[in-house]
Amino acid sequence: MEESISILKWKAFVENKQRKKLLVKLIWNDIDKLTLLLPPNIKVNAFIKDEKEGYLFYDMEGNPISSPIPSIIPSSALKDGQILLKALNDGQVTVYGKKINKKEIQDLY
Repeated sequence: MEESISILKWKAFVENKQRKKLLVKLIWNDIDKLTLLLPPNIKVNAFIKDEKEGYLFYDMEGNPISSPIPSIIPSSALKDGQILLKALNDGQVTVYGKKINKKEIQDLY
């Protein structure tokens, strides 16, 4: 079994699971860099990482985004542009905030 999958393969998996087309957006601040999978109607401009609540996202006007983000891929889950299998198993990379199960991970390959 491979130890990583491509972001495009992950995007296709999430789109198929949720039956929605998604965009890939890279966003960063002084602390972290995130790769987000977003529907076209969600416009994320900034984020912060809160110790208790996790990542909090904001739009262009500075208002908090209440819609769930389909997938958040932190830079720690990536190596050479690929998502590490360990990050999927550990729950660092999720689909709508939920960890995917072992069968779904096997289906990715």
